[in-house]
Amino acid sequence: MLLTAVRPSGNMVPELIYHFDTLKGEKIMSSLSARETAYQTIRSRIITMELKPGDPLNDRELAEELGISRTPMREALLMLNIARMVDIKPQSGTHVAPINLKLMEMEQFSRYALEKEVLNRLRGKLTEQQIADYRRCIDDYRALEADLGQPRRTARMLELDNAFHRRAFEICGIEDHYNYMLSKLQHVERIRKFSLQTEENKSVCGAHTRILEALISGSPEDVGEALQSHLTRYKLSVEQARSVHPEYFIDE
Repeated sequence: MLLTAVRPSGNMVPELIYHFDTLKGEKIMSSLSARETAYQTIRSRIITMELKPGDPLNDRELAEELGISRTPMREALLMLNIARMVDIKPQSGTHVAPINLKLMEMEQFSRYALEKEVLNRLRGKLTEQQIADYRRCIDDYRALEADLGQPRRTARMLELDNAFHRRAFEICGIEDHYNYMLSKLQHVERIRKFSLQTEENKSVCGAHTRILEALISGSPEDVGEALQSHLTRYKLSVEQARSVHPEYFIDE
């Protein structure tokens, strides 16, 4: 008899899958847990550009590094291939896939449509405390942006950016929708680290402030325009990154 249970993690990718067989329960659970761990680890390295487009991926070496067998590592790489983050070619091996600009645009459009709807649910309804929380998030980002010596500065700036956008979903009681959406932004997320190293990064606080002001006293059109202006500026980061590393990108 088989029993399966899934416990979701914060980014909506199963943190650990319990898959019990009356005869082989422990072995199956270990194998699936190792696969998910490998998937999350390699995905994170690709998104943060620790693993760059074109970098080779050796399943044996990666499995040894993570202390797992090659089978779950191969399964994880297949999952990443389906997500278009890894290319697997019989003749040339397995490599980190280039950033797909067409998929990036599709991801960003889907995000805009969902986030605009959620923001407009809150328009004109924020409490003073909720407004203060929004402003504190913006101020924290601005302070971190100005202090180049802060530990984990890049990662923390990304966390604060996510926290600002997640807040509307939290207030509406649908935070899981944001987590799920974020887990699907495979190619958009890969450009965000580039954006922190360009002039585009300096627009974040101003863009967040405009979104907040539209939430407080703007029209639905104001909310949509503020969000669209913010989310489409990733194209400037793409242009700057592509001028330095054209090999990192494909158009289809």
